[in-house]
Amino acid sequence: MKIFKNIFFIIIIFLFGIMDVFAGPTPPNPFGKKKPPPPPGLPIDENICILMIIALLFGIYIIYNNMLKTKTTI
Repeated sequence: MKIFKNIFFIIIIFLFGIMDVFAGPTPPNPFGKKKPPPPPGLPIDENICILMIIALLFGIYIIYNNMLKTKTTI
């Protein structure tokens, strides 16, 4: 039981260390008070329909393979 308490405290200390990195101060803005230039005008979701179709087919494939591996009882 004492081992689990030690492991629990080690995990908590480790997580606090990770949160300390994320909660650090932000670096100063290299542009000063000016706004940064806008990002290039490339669309992010250019082929989103194709990706959704591929994801749907891959999901069907995974479900079908899982159904073949499981044995049904009578």
